[in-house]
Amino acid sequence: MKNIFYLLFLFFTLTFSQETITVSGDVKDTESGETLIGATIYIPALQVGTTSNAYGFFSITIPSGDYKVEISYVGYQ
Repeated sequence: MKNIFYLLFLFFTLTFSQETITVSGDVKDTESGETLIGATIYIPALQVGTTSNAYGFFSITIPSGDYKVEISYVGYQ
């Protein structure tokens, strides 16, 4: 029984000791510079996402690492 407790304790310690980072920025049209309100920012590997606010700003906190970020907006390719 002691061994199981140590393994569970180690598992929880490793899980909660991950460093996180906050990714933030503004979403704008590259040609006009227009702010894109409600653009979707999605990280497929983590299955998490957010949307840009009324100023085109977004912020998302994720575990540190290398991820592909997808940004989409209705009407844009």
